[in-house]
Parts: sequence; structure tokens; C-alpha cells
Amino acid sequence: MKIRVVLLLLSASALLGSHLQAQAPELRVWTNQQGRTVKAAFVEMQGANVVIQLENGTRTQVPVNTLAKSDQGYLQAMHGAKIPSTPGLTPATKTPVMPGSLAWPGTIAVSPKAIVVTPGQQDDVGRNYHYQTGTFGFIAKAPLAGTVMKEVAADFELTRALFSSLPWNWHPKPEQGTLFKIYLTETEEDFVSLGGTDGSAAGSQDDYAFIKFSAIGLKKVGAKYAFDARQKTEGQVVGMTTRLLIGDMRNLLQPWAALGLEKFLRTVAYHNGGFQFSGLESRLKAEIKNDLDLGAKLDLKSLVETFRSPWSAQRSNVKQIRVQNYLNGMLLVYYFGYLENQGAALHEYFRLVAEEATAWRVYRETDGKSGRPQDRSKTSEDIALGFLDRLLAGRDDVRLSADIASGFRTIGIKFEG
Repeated sequence: MKIRVVLLLLSASALLGSHLQAQAPELRVWTNQQGRTVKAAFVEMQGANVVIQLENGTRTQVPVNTLAKSDQGYLQAMHGAKIPSTPGLTPATKTPVMPGSLAWPGTIAVSPKAIVVTPGQQDDVGRNYHYQTGTFGFIAKAPLAGTVMKEVAADFELTRALFSSLPWNWHPKPEQGTLFKIYLTETEEDFVSLGGTDGSAAGSQDDYAFIKFSAIGLKKVGAKYAFDARQKTEGQVVGMTTRLLIGDMRNLLQPWAALGLEKFLRTVAYHNGGFQFSGLESRLKAEIKNDLDLGAKLDLKSLVETFRSPWSAQRSNVKQIRVQNYLNGMLLVYYFGYLENQGAALHEYFRLVAEEATAWRVYRETDGKSGRPQDRSKTSEDIALGFLDRLLAGRDDVRLSADIASGFRTIGIKFEG
């Protein structure tokens, strides 16, 4: 009797084990038409989409006609998938990107103690004191101790480390030479002579950036300058360095993307000397409140109009207009970066722009021998709008407005109209 019970239990156990094994999803590598890969298991077909399950258990839909031919063939042969004869997106389809690899990085931090400072020319007559850290060349208008320069350079190197960690395959390069040139200005006259304007603490030109001593935490103690983190303007260096590192991408980005990324990194993701890309709702809401106090509005109509607005329509010397433009940009970056498709669509957009900007840079550097990346009859605005179509995924303004409003409602943010 005991033997029979044991045999029955063993049989049941074997059947259960084989059942669980049959249920365990089989992982395979999927590739999209841009070459991005992700390891996931097939779940089911839903019309023109395949549902896949990532290694972390998350399930997501991917349009079949955005996958590589080999994956399309696999789905046809193994699961009877019907491949649309004309690749394209319906208005209800979100941007087709492969999840997983297109995501915000984890925490980014840089220790000032680990930064190596190399002093260069020390010109007392011209008040030009040169220092180098990594890919940055600093020209200070007063001599600074090595320990002070380490602290000053930390946020610059932090932002560079971030760009190396983003999934865009973008490798920033200076316009000239091998170093990004940063001027550290001691007096108001120094600042204005480099292009600074009243009411600002930093600025940038085509091949250099400049910032006031006071904005980077430098204060005079006797005859020398000391670093005091409490004195520096939170995120000021991050915003300035972001503009510098975006470089050739800038003309191919919509203004909201460039301005919004800068503001998002400077005011939301950056805090106390590091970048954090999760749990940011409270910091986002605090920054929105700051802008509303300055006269900006949570205007959905204005936000959607900003989405296609060119650079020529964004430039303004009116502070309130600039505040509104930056707020709209930050909101769009947050929406596409956190409230839709887990941010993958936004990262794919930046990656495609980076790819095009790199191709044009190589074209220039090789005197045209690398082949023209795009039809030169297209303006940079035309090319930029083309990338925007990828992000829109066929949606009109009505659908986009509804999606944005719905997304922000989930975190307790409501628009005026």
C-alpha cells in the first residue's frame, strides 16, 4: 500500500513538474529594425502586435512590422503571425520601440576626491589660470587651489558621466580641439565680456561656456577662494553643461526636447551632487509650483502647440515666455520619459537624433567623403519634424492632448485646458 502511495505521489510530482516546465516562458533575443535587442519570451499574438514578456516579468506589446526580418519569420513559422504588407502605424499605436535597453540609468554620482586636476598656464597679468579635468579645460579669472578645483569640476564631470550612461549612443565632442572650454568668471565685467547678460549666472556660446564664481560655490576668504556647497546655485552647472554636451544634436531636436531635457536634469533629476531617475514626482511638482509662482501656466493647448514649435518661435528676451517654454519642455520630457511606454519612446527619439547628428559630424570631418546622411534640400527643421513623427506614432493633436492629460492625471497633475 505504501509503495503504491509513493508511486502515485511521484507520478503526480512528475506531472506537476512537467506542467510547470511547459508553462515556463522560453526566452529568446528579439531585434528591432534599428538593431536594438532585448531578451524576452513570446506570450501571444494580438492582431498586428506580439506580446512579449521581459526577464523581469513585465509584458509589453511590439508591432510585428517593426521587428527584424528574422523575428518576423519566426513569428510567421511558429505562431502563424500575419505580417502587414505595408509597414506603418495606426493613430492608436504608440511609438514602436524595443523596451529594456531604452531606459533611464540608475543613480549617477561622482566623487570630487577622485577627480584629477592638471594645472596649466598660470597667467597673472592676463588673469587666466588654466586647469584640466577629464574632457574639460577650465580658464579661471583667479588662481584656485587643486582641492577647490576638484569641487568645482564635480558637477561638470557628473553631467559628462550621465551622457555616457544614457542609451543614446551620443559621444559629445568640442567644436574645436579636444577639451570643452569653460570660463569661470570672478567679476561682473568678466562675465559680460564673454556674453553674459543681466540677471543670469551662466551662459554658453558655440564652443565654450561661462559661469560666475558665485554660482559654483566660490567665495573669497582673505586673498584666496574657498568652496562652499551652500553658496552654489543648485543645478546651474548641470544645465549649462547639458547645453554644451548636446552640441550637434541641438539643431535636430525640437526646442521642447532640448530645453525640457536641460530643465528636467537641472531641477528634477539632479540633487545634492548626483542624478536620480526614480521617485521624482515630488520634485517635479515642486518645480511646477515654482514656475507657476513666476507666472507660468499649466496650459494643455500651449503644451501641444509647443510640441511642433520651431526654434524661431521659441526665442524670446521676455523672462515669463522663457519660463513657460522651459516648463512646457520639462512637462513633455517627463510625459514621454515616465508616463508613456516606460520612457522607451523618448530615448529612441534622442537616439535617432544622436545617430543623425553623428552622421553629419562625420560628413563634415571627412569633407563629404563619408556620404551625405540626408537630402541636403531638407532643412534642419524638416529633419527634426521627421524624428518627431516617430514619437507621435500617427497621433493627431486631439489624441496627443488626451494622452498627455490622462498620463499626468495619474500623478495628480491637471491642466487648465
